[in-house]
Amino acid sequence: MGAPRKPTVLKEIQGSAKQHPGRLNKNEPLPVRGIGPAHKSLGEFEKEIWDEIVGISYAGVLGEADRLALEMMCRLTADMRLDYSEFSAAKMTQLSQLCGRFGMTPSDRTKIVIPKADKKNTYEGM
Repeated sequence: MGAPRKPTVLKEIQGSAKQHPGRLNKNEPLPVRGIGPAHKSLGEFEKEIWDEIVGISYAGVLGEADRLALEMMCRLTADMRLDYSEFSAAKMTQLSQLCGRFGMTPSDRTKIVIPKADKKNTYEGM
């Protein structure tokens, strides 16, 4: 089985969009709305994790369609943090895959290239 497809936003952040423009999905749906608040079924601790994950995610990666996957990630993270001794290998694999798909693993982080903002001349326009 091949690797899961990476969203165009992550490809742009990591620089592979410029290296391989032909590999981009020109018809990829783009998130119109942000991820929004955590679902009401999540507990308080899971809602804190939701806010934590949304806060550390790269801009433009999470959208409304990612709510279910993020909810799973929050529940798994809560299980891991509350009782790691009972956290199964299967759950760890699921959590690791979700982290990777959202660009949150160390290997994904090493591929990220964030363009530096243009330096503005403070005297320009005077």
